[in-house]
Amino acid sequence: MVVYDEVRITTRREINICRVAIRDLEAVIRRLEAKYGCAGAEIFDDAALPAGIDAADLSRWRNSRLALNRCRDRLQEHLRIMEM
Repeated sequence: MVVYDEVRITTRREINICRVAIRDLEAVIRRLEAKYGCAGAEIFDDAALPAGIDAADLSRWRNSRLALNRCRDRLQEHLRIMEM
């Protein structure tokens, strides 16, 4: 069926997009973790931030973590669709 094939093709494309986005976001997070010498989870779980963290980097770090979680969720949904 043509419609079904189009859905599978589009879903595969979305899976690839998610995987690339996840790889890129993980790279951003790793660079920030290396720059500040701590894991993102340590920063965002604590009420007090370590001294010396640039506000722009903190925002980028937080936004990257949120986007990473959304991409991972979206990837799982697309993979679930492909199993049907």
